Amino acid sequence: MPSDNVTPFRRPKPVRPQQQGGLGIKTHRGKVVLEHLLTIAAFALNVAYRMPPWSFIGLVVGIAAVVIVYSNRGAAMPWANTHHEHALRTLIIGYSLWVLASLLVLINGALVIVTFYLQLGVALWAVIRAVIALVLGVMRKAIPNPRGWLV
Repeated sequence: MPSDNVTPFRRPKPVRPQQQGGLGIKTHRGKVVLEHLLTIAAFALNVAYRMPPWSFIGLVVGIAAVVIVYSNRGAAMPWANTHHEHALRTLIIGYSLWVLASLLVLINGALVIVTFYLQLGVALWAVIRAVIALVLGVMRKAIPNPRGWLV
């Protein structure tokens, strides 16, 4: 029996090529870091610029983050897919709560201060969640519970 016998039913698993270039943004790790940085920037800009012409900057950054996250779902490594799910949920839940809090002003004008504190709380929640995910993404670790509401 020859020593170089290869079983025809056993094929090697294809290795997913790691893309190079583009400041690392084409890699799975680069995409994960970019999406979490965009999430942090979107909520920080929403808190910093609250008046209408400038408040759209945070919205545009948030939409860019959603587009990047949604386009990479399911096409990455398993650890990166948990980060995509986590970032998408952070953006959608965060912006939903942000809009609901801003609707309080329409109920009564005196609720402006309550709206400010609620939006500040939502922004802190999203930024803390994104920073912890960013640290895990740099280390190439999966998010333990990407569908959870907490960190």
